[in-house]
Amino acid sequence: MPIACATADGTTTARGAGTDANDILWLRDAIETTRDDINTVTGSGVIRSVWIYKGDRYTVRDNAGGTAGVLWKNTSSGWEAQSLGYELTFTSGGTTEVAEGDILIGVTSAARGTVGRVILTSGTWAGGDAAGRFILTSQTGTFESEILNTAATANIATIAADSSANTLPAAGRYEFINHNFSGASDLVRMYGIQGVGKAFEWDGSVFVNLTTGMTTDVPTHIGVYKNHLFLSFAGGSSQQSSITNPYEWSVVTGASEIGMGQDITAYVREVGKSMLVFCRNKVGQLFGNDSTDFVLDTLSEEAGGIANTMQVIGKPIYMDDRGLRDVTTTREYGDFKMGTISQMVEPLFRGNKKNGITPVGSLRCREKDQYRLFWSDGTGLTCYLGRKKPEFIPFDYDKVISCTCSGEDSNGNEIMLFGSSDGYVYQIDSGTSYDGETVTAYLRLAFNHIGSPSHNKRWHKAALELDAQPSTAIGVLADFSYADDELAATTQQDFTVSGGGAFWDENTWDDFFWSSPVEGVAHAYIDGIGKNISLAIISDVAYEEPHVIHGVTLHYSERGLVR
Repeated sequence: MPIACATADGTTTARGAGTDANDILWLRDAIETTRDDINTVTGSGVIRSVWIYKGDRYTVRDNAGGTAGVLWKNTSSGWEAQSLGYELTFTSGGTTEVAEGDILIGVTSAARGTVGRVILTSGTWAGGDAAGRFILTSQTGTFESEILNTAATANIATIAADSSANTLPAAGRYEFINHNFSGASDLVRMYGIQGVGKAFEWDGSVFVNLTTGMTTDVPTHIGVYKNHLFLSFAGGSSQQSSITNPYEWSVVTGASEIGMGQDITAYVREVGKSMLVFCRNKVGQLFGNDSTDFVLDTLSEEAGGIANTMQVIGKPIYMDDRGLRDVTTTREYGDFKMGTISQMVEPLFRGNKKNGITPVGSLRCREKDQYRLFWSDGTGLTCYLGRKKPEFIPFDYDKVISCTCSGEDSNGNEIMLFGSSDGYVYQIDSGTSYDGETVTAYLRLAFNHIGSPSHNKRWHKAALELDAQPSTAIGVLADFSYADDELAATTQQDFTVSGGGAFWDENTWDDFFWSSPVEGVAHAYIDGIGKNISLAIISDVAYEEPHVIHGVTLHYSERGLVR
């Protein structure tokens, strides 16, 4: 039994410490206490998927025995396994249409099931020859070969056997897409594939396997274009559903197939009126409205895209054998290296390829105008696209990443997730650490000769101006004359910089620190001689908010010509 050890005498207060020191101490304790409550997703093996649907986080991981996949939803009490319901094949027993929410009752067995979806595969209710599948969200008892009634209508359908439980296969790599095939605003649903079983639909409570009629009904990639669901299959087959109906895959009602000649690696909706169909060494561009006028043009017979690297940031960006490229460069340069946008970091791509390090996922960060690429060794590359030319910085999460996704929560806040081999789902750009481990950051500035490359200087001091929170820790060291080995670098100087202050009546209450200046300054006394100088700025912290270096002021005295 719990034992009462204290009685609260007031309401809770956010960040209510009386001193800065206590505020820091209490906040860090709260962070670690919360971290201890985070658990892995129950099951075995890697995280198979992460996705965001209607603001909720979902994931799939194989069960403990590795025999099936389990769909999980993140709730206030942790990861909660989702019931996928049952499927019951039927033929019509009459002309009364069964509706979602009806309770089916077995005449012989007295078993009962709640209808979540009705999918016709042939016939009509009006004609009395409807046949198809009932998707049941719940069931009690065991159905037999019998007639089904509802509370209001007898002989509504005939079945030959009991229902079968809906399941996800083990293994696979999942892809998802959210789409509304209806005009009603509340009918956005989640569609997925995993490369080892059928495609499926999920709306938060009803799970439906999508049956295409393929002999081997195992789609490898998924997309949506002009209200058709597109699925790719081995051998380069691209197929789309009937318009507005992801359950219907008959050519009679508008479904069709297009051959690509290569295995498809992705569908990407381009900004405009077309959809790009990527293969490993080919890119096609689909135009049209439906199967009567769909036209597939070849964009490139040489350049293609690697699966899981495609993102749309103004225009599609993806990785191929030469590096990162966008659709514009693909049109102009094919698979030549000059067509890549990542030439500045080309050695990184070349080294990873040589060492067998492969791309495993990508994300677009809308708030920061970034494309992020993840490799199989836990490293990655951020590409900033907010200026005229792309800018790059590598990173290392020290986790084996298995899947990625980005989306929005119910308040419209951007969320980026990745799943790992350790069974955890991680949220990127959340908090100040790598799951409790320090974030090591290193910035090396270019060698600066202050406008006189042929003169030596005595360097006295470097003043760094930072937009930083109180107690921000950085280290500074300097090298001279292109790191000439006859000129010793300075030893690292460590600083605790305070910033984050504001002006009375100009800033938001409780959004700044009263005891800090607006800008933090670190004065590094460097005392070295050389014709130029390069500063290295180092940070290795777990709890501090990110800081921004706004400027560096160098103090020096000019000496004689370099001889």
